[in-house]
Amino acid sequence: MENGSGEYITSGKDKTLYGNTFHRNICWQRSYERAEGEEIVMALYGSLRNGLYNSRHFDLQNRSEFLGTTKVSGYALYSLGPYPGIYPSEGCSVVAEVRRFSGKQLEVAKSIDYMELFGGYHREYVDLEIENQKIRGFIYVYDEKPEAEIIGHGDWTHYLKEKELKEKT
Repeated sequence: MENGSGEYITSGKDKTLYGNTFHRNICWQRSYERAEGEEIVMALYGSLRNGLYNSRHFDLQNRSEFLGTTKVSGYALYSLGPYPGIYPSEGCSVVAEVRRFSGKQLEVAKSIDYMELFGGYHREYVDLEIENQKIRGFIYVYDEKPEAEIIGHGDWTHYLKEKELKEKT
């Protein structure tokens, strides 16, 4: 319901006309500018890391170039259950694998991009350093600050191994 000044009034915690769905769609539309150029560089910190579910699903080992592993400062890693999310946070860092997509591999990158952007994440461009080489790429950031467990060391694969060990004992 409009309040006469162009703003919409809703009940409860929801302060927007369509709530989180509206928010995520707006974030997706703002973020979804097709990546142009001959290559795309991504910093992947969760299920797209080597050996994990989405990495196998997209066959990243054979359909992208692995450039190395790095720490991306300024983000905290959160467990969202079966996958992680990151959100800006001073003093924190996230371990990420950096992959380059070029040529026919760009179609794989676009599929990943679509999955992430429609799934509640947006791109943020970051400076990456791998073996003293600086590279510009992007990382997928969760649209909203997660109300979930923060993973202090910032390494999703390490977290999964820790979790598996706890479940065995």
